[in-house]
Amino acid sequence: MKINTMLFISLTLALPHCANVRPKKTFEPIQAQAKKRISIAPDWPDKWDPVTDSIHDQSITMQDAIAFGLNHNPGLQANFEEIGIRKADLIQAGFYSNPFVETIFRIPKKDGIQTDIEVSANFMLSDLWQVPFRKKIAQRNLEIKTHEIMSEILRLRKDIQLAYLRCVHKGEYLAIIKEITAVIQDIKERIDYRYQFGYNNKLDKYFALSKLAEWQAKIIDADAQLSTAYRALQEILGMPFTTQHLNLSDSFTMPAVPLSLKELESFAVSSHPSILIEQSKITKARAELSYEKSRIIDNVQLGIAYERDFDKSTFGVGPSFGINIPLFDTNYGTIERAKFEIAQTQKTLIAQKRIIFTSISNQFALYTSYIKQVNHYKKLVLPPVLKAIEFSKEFFDKMQMSMIVFLETQIDLFQSKITLLELVHSAALEYVGLEFSAGAQLSNISLFNAEE
Repeated sequence: MKINTMLFISLTLALPHCANVRPKKTFEPIQAQAKKRISIAPDWPDKWDPVTDSIHDQSITMQDAIAFGLNHNPGLQANFEEIGIRKADLIQAGFYSNPFVETIFRIPKKDGIQTDIEVSANFMLSDLWQVPFRKKIAQRNLEIKTHEIMSEILRLRKDIQLAYLRCVHKGEYLAIIKEITAVIQDIKERIDYRYQFGYNNKLDKYFALSKLAEWQAKIIDADAQLSTAYRALQEILGMPFTTQHLNLSDSFTMPAVPLSLKELESFAVSSHPSILIEQSKITKARAELSYEKSRIIDNVQLGIAYERDFDKSTFGVGPSFGINIPLFDTNYGTIERAKFEIAQTQKTLIAQKRIIFTSISNQFALYTSYIKQVNHYKKLVLPPVLKAIEFSKEFFDKMQMSMIVFLETQIDLFQSKITLLELVHSAALEYVGLEFSAGAQLSNISLFNAEE
């Protein structure tokens, strides 16, 4: 065989591997997006181990807890591996088919007849127009997974915030319960003392004893709820379970919403991960439609063939070409399926926008309502209760008012404090939900838009 023929065959065999795809850093886009949305860039270590150290001695802000949870929550870390899988699929989609080499030897049956040899080496010519579509589909899959991971990051952030706020809420609730119990205990002791001298009757004594026992039982329940809340926070942060409570430094805040309802909806509909997922699915479905259309003529081969006839002492090299003639359209159903997927995803996108609009609108209205209720309690409910306590204490000291009335007035004050705490807690929950529905920390949205 001539040297130029051998060279041509070698180039033919090497051609399918010329389109090698170099892997890029797959996690940096997610880190950048997370930094822009929530001011935290999660880490994806090469080798992840469960948390063995403790952060109980540290003062933990909510932002600290979110950062810790994003880096140590085992469920989220497992999801990060999906990015590597999709990236590997993208690299694989860029490979051309290996050449198909076929050799035929005709072994002689009688003496004196020489062996004939036929050799052909073909590569898939159809890869030239099919591989780009496969790469587009794989790229969209990677893009979808990136948006899904971002959505999981936002969801985990919300869950950590809710768990953190629950711990704060249960801690402050327990403090109020202990405070009112201490007040009741003091009043009971004063009633017991006066009862010895006939200044109080048995009704006062039994009523105070009953109320003290009632609020002591609430302390037991509140303490159990607080422990449960801390265990839930430890679990979601990926920490080892312990009975020791975390040192949480943040309390409830009620920040003003920096954007109007229309601005929040506009940002969410253009940037929320769930919206981006559906948009990427539409792009992927269109690429799949193009790919399936390109596969109507699916198997087109081109290469070279070599044959030698020893009997006639002839040999030669020539082109080899093969094609599957599409007498029957075997992928018609697949093409129609891709069309339906496009229509389905477009409708899902519309539905997702409506869900986001509804969530943002409801949470915006509820948060605004809770702020008004909190201000109402602070200005119009608590001051009269405090004045009632001062009034009842004055007459109680002069023995012109029943001890029961004074005790009930004190309980009313703490019941109002508990109601106020519940309103503040509910407002904080709605603010967390509003950020999740918008798809970013509200204070970052203006910066996010500016960078875009």
